[in-house]
Amino acid sequence: MKILVSSCLIGKPCRWHGKKTYFSSFLKNFLKTNSVSKIIDICPEMLGGLPTPRPPVKRIKGRVYETCADKQLRRLNTGKDVTVYFIKGAEKTLEIALKEKPDICILCKYSPSCDIQGITGSLLKLNNFIIINTF
Repeated sequence: MKILVSSCLIGKPCRWHGKKTYFSSFLKNFLKTNSVSKIIDICPEMLGGLPTPRPPVKRIKGRVYETCADKQLRRLNTGKDVTVYFIKGAEKTLEIALKEKPDICILCKYSPSCDIQGITGSLLKLNNFIIINTF
């Protein structure tokens, strides 16, 4: 079985803050209970050209905007529109998925890209890829 995985779920420091993350416990259990021959890790934001670290973002009506790190102020602060980077990253991720043909995609829940309702998650789902969202 081949799986496509959000890079942050395997501990790569690609999230907006640039800090290392922990290997997803869901993914650890999945790997223990399934015969996986290949893991294809992707970070759509980085594939789209965004650096790490980068400002956090928020989605508003299908667009993605930079915002501030303070969660309490995010609702009030909207910065530069970075949607084009998210679309480019989603398209590159789709190219990889079409080439590699993963059996399943395990993507980061609540990510503006990887969530099943995010830009990349939606594009993969639209192209009939099976998606599991997790942390």
